[in-house]
Amino acid sequence: MVSLLKRTLPLLLFIFVFFACQKDFGGLNKDEHQLVSSKAATELMELYVIDKQSDSLFLREACREVDDDVIGSVCMEYFRSRLLATVKDTLNPGVGIAAPQVGVELRMLYVQRFDKPNEPFEIYYNPVVEAFSDSTQTGNEGCLSVPGYMGDVERAHSIQLSYLDSLGTPKKEEINGFTAVIFQHEIDHINGVLYYDHISGGFGALEIDDVK
Repeated sequence: MVSLLKRTLPLLLFIFVFFACQKDFGGLNKDEHQLVSSKAATELMELYVIDKQSDSLFLREACREVDDDVIGSVCMEYFRSRLLATVKDTLNPGVGIAAPQVGVELRMLYVQRFDKPNEPFEIYYNPVVEAFSDSTQTGNEGCLSVPGYMGDVERAHSIQLSYLDSLGTPKKEEINGFTAVIFQHEIDHINGVLYYDHISGGFGALEIDDVK
């Protein structure tokens, strides 16, 4: 009985979300809703990559803000689940992901908090960097949407961040080190910026990563 429930629960959840979101897309537009609700909440979403022209153009668009009254809605939570599953894909893992990387033009992202115990992935809505430190750090960056390439990028060592948390509560905090780099990278995504824009020579200056 327990085994049967485990097998049928994802299907039941999918059916519930599909019908629950028909009248209220929870902040998603029609196309985004169809994209998100096409598969179960535990299923990965297809990554948008620069290799495809339509994807590349989409990734250059600035995203719209998430209304605080849709945070926690059935559809938004469903999307959160699929976005998290995508960045935690064991075959192609990331340390952060932004909504436009899976075709949803919203200012929301997941970041792995290496500066917290157990290094959890956390969701952020409408994140804004209010201030950058004068001190910088240079590190080798890659991107799920730019497969096969790496490049050295100079980023601020510390940032002052404002955002809405998973409950829609406004928050501010200072973030340092590698986690600050991830935030800067992902916030670039929701502004239509890719990491190689920060590299002298742009895409042409990137190096093929033999590991990928």
